[in-house]
Amino acid sequence: MDEVLVGILVLVLVVGVLLAGLVLPIVALTISIRSKKKLTEQINRLEAALAARSIPIPVSVAPLAKPIIPPMAEHPIIPTPPPLPKVPEALQGLPVTPQLTPGTEVPPGTGQAPRAMPAERIESVIGRRWLGWAAVTVILFAAAFFLKYAFDNRWIGELGRVAIGVAAGVTLTVVGFRYHQRRWRIFSQILSAGGVVLLYLSTYAAFGYYHLATQKPAFAYLAILVAETAGLALLYNAPAIAIMALVGGFLTPILLHSERDQYRSLFGYLAALDLGALVLLKQWPGLSSLAFAGTHLLFWLWYDGNYHPQKLGAVMVFQTAVFLIFLFAHLGRRLARGLKPTVEGLGLLLINPFVFFATSYHLLNPNYHDWMGVFAIGLALIYAGAAKILLDRAATTRSESLLLVGTALTFVTIAIPIQLQSNWITIGWAVEALVILWAGLETKSQRLRVMSQVLFALALVRLVFWDTPFDTRPMFTPVVNKYFLSSLAVTACLFGAAFLYRTVDQRKEISAPQLWLVILMVGVVTLWFVMSVEDVTFFAARAAAQKVSADAAHERWLGQMGLSVLWSVYAAALAAMGFVRRLSAARWAALALFALTTGKAMLVDIAQLQQLYRIIVFFVLGLLLLVVSWGYQKAFHSWESSK
Repeated sequence: MDEVLVGILVLVLVVGVLLAGLVLPIVALTISIRSKKKLTEQINRLEAALAARSIPIPVSVAPLAKPIIPPMAEHPIIPTPPPLPKVPEALQGLPVTPQLTPGTEVPPGTGQAPRAMPAERIESVIGRRWLGWAAVTVILFAAAFFLKYAFDNRWIGELGRVAIGVAAGVTLTVVGFRYHQRRWRIFSQILSAGGVVLLYLSTYAAFGYYHLATQKPAFAYLAILVAETAGLALLYNAPAIAIMALVGGFLTPILLHSERDQYRSLFGYLAALDLGALVLLKQWPGLSSLAFAGTHLLFWLWYDGNYHPQKLGAVMVFQTAVFLIFLFAHLGRRLARGLKPTVEGLGLLLINPFVFFATSYHLLNPNYHDWMGVFAIGLALIYAGAAKILLDRAATTRSESLLLVGTALTFVTIAIPIQLQSNWITIGWAVEALVILWAGLETKSQRLRVMSQVLFALALVRLVFWDTPFDTRPMFTPVVNKYFLSSLAVTACLFGAAFLYRTVDQRKEISAPQLWLVILMVGVVTLWFVMSVEDVTFFAARAAAQKVSADAAHERWLGQMGLSVLWSVYAAALAAMGFVRRLSAARWAALALFALTTGKAMLVDIAQLQQLYRIIVFFVLGLLLLVVSWGYQKAFHSWESSK
């Protein structure tokens, strides 16, 4: 008895809700029609009264209907305007718009249409939007609870349950379309969205719960439903419905999941869904990001439980298709439609290639590692080509072109450590940094110049901490070996960068005060460091190869002597360059190195070297210091004489 009573109460509640949903709109429509009729009658009476007295409509009251223009006399006489007529009570408080000519001043407090108060706008948003969405949500929950209660009590069979859901979904969609024709924009979207949700859930229930349909018919029905929802979004110009269509499209493979892995159908469906979202629909905010995220989320969900190396070919075709779809969609919007790039579009343009590369690297690297660097270079060429196309057609912005070029250069940077080994990585980064610096100076792009400096820093860090042989080296030929030649190439790139900066600084093309000098000094220090390592490791290797301890000590003494002589000669060369090129920084560097060499000779060489080696070190050092001192005397004397 209690269950019957509860069932009756629930049924009465649902019927009451449905009746309220039908009656309230009719009542509201009737009241609005009656109010409109009364307002029209009062306006007509006012116009008749004004026309009878031949009084023009004042500026402070805008005509609410077609104004009645009195007939003109042959010789019109402009009379003194009579007092303004009293506005009827029915028209008081209505917003009016003054009909003013340009330059007319409006007295304060008159002729101005009162703007809507913030409270009224908030009330409109709550009443028209939030209340409508809440109503649909509550009705959907009420219908779900009622249907569940009916299902539990076996009132309705399985086919009837699905039929009710389909009928309710179609009804809400049709009613939403009718309200769209009446230009109830928000209300029509609310009803249509609710109908689409019911149709999605009904299809899922028919396939997943009750097994009333096989996978192929259910899949086809949901594909048609997604296409129709996209059509409604275009018809209503409603991004909310478009996003709902896309979400429903991505939920379809999850809802219709089966034990059989039909991955080709899944990949084709996702690619078609992305094409529809990016090509057929408008450039609504969030739509492209949702398509990108949903596609890759579904792919990795599939990958986690179904991937096998035999499916690698289909997977790579799918990943390549998704990458090209999003890239060409961006280029198409820029070239064909002439749309300006958005922050979302630029973000996807940046993320898309790196997600594609990371996925491909994960799949291909175990068996095709030797081709991964070539793969990265291929992506770099694609993005460089895209930048070239946009630049040729003058269809790109500065931020977009820099993003494309920067992405291409990043892939080149990634390709170098993947494809090359050991010292070649350092050489590749240094050469790339020099090329990027040249491009940044030619295009006057500060971002490219910063990128080149970062690459130079990476090359130097790798040179010092990875390439430099701090431990014992086997016997090698001085200078003509992998370490010294690769380090010499890096140093040459640094000197080349200093030369480029010096050139543009002299031409006053780019303001880079003394930056060329900083890079030059970095190159000088790098060359000094490399030569020192070469000297020390060479004699250390020779000492390690000796079997007699006296011979090993002799080789170490030769190394210390050679290091002091090398520093002295290098300091003298810097001083000579400073005199010839009039570079005070080079001369100061020579003086610092002479000071370092003198300190080493006094503190290290005297204590460790034999008498003969000490004589050689001090003689060479003193002779070079004397020559440099003579050079200072001569150079400064000639410079002072020329003034």
